[in-house]
Amino acid sequence: MKIAIIGAGIGGLTAAYQLKGEVVVFEKSRGFGGRAATRWYERPGGRIYVDHGAQYLKTENEIMRRLMLQELSTADLSDIGRPVWTFDADHIIREGDPEHNAAPKWSYRHGVSTLGKLLADSGHFEVRLRTRVGKLQLRAEGNYALYDTENALLGEYAQVLIAIPSGQAAELIAASELPQTEKIALQAALQAATYRRCLSITLGYERAVAPRPFYALLNSDKRDPLAWLGYEHAKIGHVLPGQSVLVAQMGESYSLDHWETPNEALVNEVAAHVSKLLGERLTDFDWADVQRWRYSQPNTLAEPSQLNGVLRGLWFVGDYLIGGRVHLAAESGARVAAAIREAWLNG
Repeated sequence: MKIAIIGAGIGGLTAAYQLKGEVVVFEKSRGFGGRAATRWYERPGGRIYVDHGAQYLKTENEIMRRLMLQELSTADLSDIGRPVWTFDADHIIREGDPEHNAAPKWSYRHGVSTLGKLLADSGHFEVRLRTRVGKLQLRAEGNYALYDTENALLGEYAQVLIAIPSGQAAELIAASELPQTEKIALQAALQAATYRRCLSITLGYERAVAPRPFYALLNSDKRDPLAWLGYEHAKIGHVLPGQSVLVAQMGESYSLDHWETPNEALVNEVAAHVSKLLGERLTDFDWADVQRWRYSQPNTLAEPSQLNGVLRGLWFVGDYLIGGRVHLAAESGARVAAAIREAWLNG
């Protein structure tokens, strides 16, 4: 059975890993993992790794425990080992939830994107990077032909799993040659899901910032422009000795309002806000970077039953079906992989 998976985020890669066999994953970018993403920077003295999307990984469900702790390499895996505290719009900082902080916060020496690389390097399936699928065509015999954006045929597959954000999935379905009634239904179901945007700002310092008892701060009342502040140098192997990196991820309203703000103005404003929150001079950063996440986390979920099963052999995976966390995306992929196997066995 030939299977195509569109999107090499954690959901799509987990499904591919579970299915094995004649599976091809198509990914438009040059990397793996989706928002479980890491950038590296060559700095004087060596390389720095920064998780600018998902900040750490959780093993709160069976699939992530099995993948991360049992089946994939654990050589570069470590628990951050420090708590997340909270702050409110009045900039009052408090200790975080003890129960939540008791759970491991996993990171890899070279960033959370390592998880996607480990899955892709497992040898269980093929990955074609820098390949954008432009449309699907349902053939008379029931297979799906995939074409790239230049209308070149990528192959025919008995099963197709779409593992990209709902907005991109809706665009793909709109461009595809599918039965009209089902096509309209799929578009409507995908468009019901909504995402919030996030501006993720990295601030780098060639010095040590003030030590803190926490790894990160989370905005508890959702009334501050800043949603999350992470201390990247708390992760083993990410930052050069004696240096510091902060990752400031902004809330939905701020991100929307400042989506087009030039990077220089944006990083200066965010650094000033972080300085005020911490009561520490942090506007003298040595380098900075900005990532604009258009599809950060889902605000509104789609109904899985309105997507999976509408057309034979066409499946959907993503956090917009289950919830916006990496371990949930993996669970979504594992569930659909199991459904594909069951459907195939049952004919």
